[in-house]
Amino acid sequence: MEITPRLIEQAAARGEMHFDYQPKVSFLTGEVCGAEALLRWRREDGSEVSPESFVPLAEAWGVVSDLTEAMFPRFLADVSAIKTGHPKQRIAFNVSAHDLDAPRFIAMLHDAIDRGLVAVEHLELEVTEGVVVSGKHSVLGSLHRLVAEGVELAMDDYGMGFSSLDTLQRLPFSSIKLDQSFVLRVLHSAKSAVLVKLSIAMAQMLGIRTVVEGVESKAIYDSLLHSGCSAAQGFWVSRPLPLDDYLAFLSDQPRWPASPIGLFRMAQLAHFWQERLLIDMVFAALQSDDPVTDIPLEFHLDETECELGKWYLGSGREFAGDPDFDALEAPHRAMHDLCAEVFRALRTGDRQHILSELLGEISANSCRVTTCLHRLETQALIREAD
Repeated sequence: MEITPRLIEQAAARGEMHFDYQPKVSFLTGEVCGAEALLRWRREDGSEVSPESFVPLAEAWGVVSDLTEAMFPRFLADVSAIKTGHPKQRIAFNVSAHDLDAPRFIAMLHDAIDRGLVAVEHLELEVTEGVVVSGKHSVLGSLHRLVAEGVELAMDDYGMGFSSLDTLQRLPFSSIKLDQSFVLRVLHSAKSAVLVKLSIAMAQMLGIRTVVEGVESKAIYDSLLHSGCSAAQGFWVSRPLPLDDYLAFLSDQPRWPASPIGLFRMAQLAHFWQERLLIDMVFAALQSDDPVTDIPLEFHLDETECELGKWYLGSGREFAGDPDFDALEAPHRAMHDLCAEVFRALRTGDRQHILSELLGEISANSCRVTTCLHRLETQALIREAD
């Protein structure tokens, strides 16, 4: 069969195209936390047309936006069916640069949100990193406007060629999806394992969640269980499922191994890195003749705004009542109070107060925070090994 733009449009109009849903599993809870909608083409005779056979062609021919607009109502109907019995599911919809630059699709998306056809907490848009690195200003503008409205964005295929720290810093992604080409090698390549875990740590320090694709065995899943990654997706979890099968899958309430250890490690990392950034900034300021007038944005004087504070007030609350968890609050708050005092001293030029008192107190409280987090991690490891 020769695929043509007209054939693709006819297939969508005849209802030959549908979405399969590939589940994502939370490393923290072991439960299905959402899915990715994947476009499929089943011809009237029952034969399947591979997505690799028609999606790139639709992109090249410039008809992908027409295809997206034709299928978006089907996606909305599927999401409505999913949220009826499973309201916590977040479903990802793949979009291209053409879609984000197409006024009709953006209008359809805004209309669906405004009319309550889909809630932002049930929706995630997945875009390839190539789109955002080489995209037009109009595309980037669409991304920022959608985020302002509460839509979450995921960078798909992270690590496939355009990745950069600048991309993650300047664009409003809530999560990145580590490409399966990295993930599939973690058991056989020390370098790949390091790259995957460094990417997870880097994203965490930027407040970005990570999803690993290509989890095709229990060994790969287990190797990433304590990494701090948010979720897993791959054939070992589940192959993509038609809507009815996905709903049945959710109703069975399957479970996978889960662990809080990755969160403890990421909390320790975020805390350590923030403290190092502070120390480096202070010493740079002390060596400068210019007065300090502004606090850099990466330093949150409110203890609820740093990554450790967000964890403590968010997912970490399940450990409330544990003496080590409860003991975190006082030294963590003290560090933020001391940080504010450091900036006041920098403004007034009180160098001696910073060096003789404040930095020592910050270090002492930092050690208390680290000790509590390390104990929590050790206790969790013992429970899992028991």
